[in-house]
Amino acid sequence: MYILGINGGVRPGYQDIAACLIKDGKICCAVEEERLNRIKFSPGQLPELAVSECLKQEGISIEDIDYVASHGITWGEEYEKKLKDYFLYTFGHIPAIEFVHHHDAHAASAFYASGFDKAMILTMDASGDGVSTEFATGGDNSIKVLKRIDRPNSLGIFYSLITQFCGFRRDSDEYKLMGLAAYGDKNAYDLSPVLSYSNGEYNLNREYLKPIKQGESQPSRQEMIFSNKLIELLGNKRLRHEPILQKHKDIAASAQKLLEDVVIDMVKDFHKKTGLRKICLAGGVALNCLINQKIMNLDFIDDIYVQPAAGDAGVAMGAAMYLSANKSIIPQPVKSALLGTSYSNDEIEKILKDININYIRSGNITEYTAKIIAENKIVGWFQDKMEFGPRALGARSILANPAMPDVKNLINAKIKYREEYRPFCPSVTLEDFKKYFEGKAEKSPFMNITFDVIEDKKNLIPGIVHKDGTARIQTVDKEYQPRFYALLKCFEKITGFPVLVNTSFNTNNEPIVATPYDAVATFFRSGLDALIIGDFVIEK
Repeated sequence: MYILGINGGVRPGYQDIAACLIKDGKICCAVEEERLNRIKFSPGQLPELAVSECLKQEGISIEDIDYVASHGITWGEEYEKKLKDYFLYTFGHIPAIEFVHHHDAHAASAFYASGFDKAMILTMDASGDGVSTEFATGGDNSIKVLKRIDRPNSLGIFYSLITQFCGFRRDSDEYKLMGLAAYGDKNAYDLSPVLSYSNGEYNLNREYLKPIKQGESQPSRQEMIFSNKLIELLGNKRLRHEPILQKHKDIAASAQKLLEDVVIDMVKDFHKKTGLRKICLAGGVALNCLINQKIMNLDFIDDIYVQPAAGDAGVAMGAAMYLSANKSIIPQPVKSALLGTSYSNDEIEKILKDININYIRSGNITEYTAKIIAENKIVGWFQDKMEFGPRALGARSILANPAMPDVKNLINAKIKYREEYRPFCPSVTLEDFKKYFEGKAEKSPFMNITFDVIEDKKNLIPGIVHKDGTARIQTVDKEYQPRFYALLKCFEKITGFPVLVNTSFNTNNEPIVATPYDAVATFFRSGLDALIIGDFVIEK
């Protein structure tokens, strides 16, 4: 049975457009629309190119799809009609369409992908199908919803309005606020009038939100979502072109601390009520890796699974999984996020010849790459299937030597063209990561949990240590990423440590590269020293 899960909608507030194809419970392909159309987040669209790519990778047509699964169960008959018109207009055929609640899709994407036999499931975002938070349990291959919290009482909205107040773009730049928090005083501002909590419950004070009348559309990303009451509390907001002051760092730190306290309070109450010791997380708030670290290290948590595409792109995966389980085909666990398109050496070489570019072919690409990175060259690394989700995981990555003291400033200024305070993350071999990083989890394959860097290793690999002494790590398993693993081991032979700086292969405000064409274009308009693509090397 083929089920095509999609995330999208003809509404400007919906983003992270994606498609996921599963066959008899196993993921065949999962792709985000932005990677293919090169429009960041692809807001307000439906996944035309992503659907086509999933069908192409599996070698099937739209007529082979048994069901399309979509969120939007609360959107009414008008949305169903639009979806049918869309499939007929775009693909010439309308498969059977079934709708899943947005947060049930998030829950399914986390629980079924985890492989846990039973677990708490917590989904948190701005909102979807009118809900901002869902508490559920997974067990016996099914999901039971215990409680939902409705919008606008939302942790995602709270973090977005602080993001916007500090001069960043909401529903886009929340990770900038998280990175900035390390530079501030977490006790500098009392934000409890905005967001309060007690005994596993939270309340976002609506007086701090811009009022929206019944039937009005949500504000665009160019409009304030907070009211003047927040300005009365914190002073004037920062404009995008204005410098970041210590005040903004302190507000970011205070907001991060409050959000952590609220979520931990919720998880403690959730555990008290269920007795469960494993937890699955999804939704945009689950991309807050500092919160995930706090949850991971709770004494009653035995294991944690954070879905690799925890934002709304993961709704495509979750909708397909939820429907599959309802059709009595239990979805298989997701051990690797490399679920997208791949290119053979023959395909890559044809493209390089077509664009008339000089290249060499290496007989041992991992040894060659390890050598030049050890010489402090910064490389674009294009291998294997493309990642699904917002993190570069060694398939479409920029790699560098973490021993370079100035590597962060160099990449930020000359390659990524982004703010100087933003950290970079490490990839490390699975069996070696506890030599460098501290945390309860035995693995972190999706780069969505921070770990403390062991004190005596900070000077060895300073390029990946954030201001607060943490690093958002990716553990690399030889079974799932043999070439990337081999690169880390080759690098270890030269330097003594199997750790690399790994950041997404893109420049600021652009989607991660998807094709060899994208990789070559990004290489030549950035300060990268080399491009390693398949077995081929391109240098300046």
